[in-house]
Amino acid sequence: MKPSTLSIHEATTTLDIAAFGGLISEYVAWCRERYKNEPWLVEMAFSHQGLDAELLNLSGLYGPPNGRMLLAEDALEILGGVAYKRVDPSTCEMKRLFVRSTANGRGLGRKLCTSLMETAARDGFTRMRLDTTRDMVEAIGLYKTFGFRIVEPFIDYPERMRPMMVFMERSLDDFA
Repeated sequence: MKPSTLSIHEATTTLDIAAFGGLISEYVAWCRERYKNEPWLVEMAFSHQGLDAELLNLSGLYGPPNGRMLLAEDALEILGGVAYKRVDPSTCEMKRLFVRSTANGRGLGRKLCTSLMETAARDGFTRMRLDTTRDMVEAIGLYKTFGFRIVEPFIDYPERMRPMMVFMERSLDDFA
């Protein structure tokens, strides 16, 4: 077994940002497979979030000063990513956490979350929030281990989606 050369770094180059966009597209395909019995949910969620426009403006949405995109890479292979975007001067929102299935079991989701919270705290944010679907039990479990707690909705999703959504947040004070 070859030694790991895992690194987590900010997506700053055109190639890195394109790789992050590719991960988002893989995540959408993964969601379509996971929710194949409820395809309306995936289509409604991503259309409500403006996915097409997001993919065309990753730097504007998730690049400084509005946020950061992080990539997990090992031996020049991109294995996962996550981003945050600014909500207000003290609050940011975690977006698009995804780890390729080929990298499952390596703790990359945990490492990406930790790096993202450290980065957001360094950037002056004191609170991070996120939303996910209630069926993403693995993700919810991960977020809870980091101290995220369920809160009232902070995004107005369409009525049909509301029962499917979970909203969470946590303080970043311990990362400051």
